[in-house]
Amino acid sequence: MRASATEHSCGPIRIAAIALLLFLAGCGHLSDTRKPPSQDKNDARAQLSIGYTLLYQEADGIPKLKWILMFKDKPGEMGHVTDDLIGYYQQLADTLRRLSQQFPAMRIDVTAMSEIEAEERKAIGEDQAKDFAPLIGKSGVEFEREALLLFYNALNEQRHLAGVMVGLETDSALRKFLATTKGQLDTRYAEVGALLDRRYFAH
Repeated sequence: MRASATEHSCGPIRIAAIALLLFLAGCGHLSDTRKPPSQDKNDARAQLSIGYTLLYQEADGIPKLKWILMFKDKPGEMGHVTDDLIGYYQQLADTLRRLSQQFPAMRIDVTAMSEIEAEERKAIGEDQAKDFAPLIGKSGVEFEREALLLFYNALNEQRHLAGVMVGLETDSALRKFLATTKGQLDTRYAEVGALLDRRYFAH
């Protein structure tokens, strides 16, 4: 029976993937982040501030993976896909920083989760980082599959986040940015899933 990438898109791997990215972004230190502008977290703008912050933290964390991946042997296609994703996320993080300066209502620096949840994610991220360590971590096909699953599950989280935010955003320019970003994330999610199905799961 064939196992597919979709069957691995939830559960511990997905949680660990997001935790590692947030750990790399350094978002565990909530004292460095400001509270949402509205005290009512049900307010749409406050929710968007949380969403933009999560999107930024993950986009800012992913490029840091290059310092882990550069010490690992990666076959041509897998290496091309991961390099492209790291470059894309670097660009996305830069764009989010620029937009947050252009649009005062757009915040990328709010407290996106409770302190205990942030510490939990940080602990999971630290454990996950060990699996990718240059000398003691996983290697070969096992490493390639886990690395791609990390990206795959992060993309899945982010494309749905962007989709929810499109429905809440009232500024036309920011709504267009979110719609475009969702489309880009959808495309990359499909590409990584196809590579996983083609090369790393039994047919």
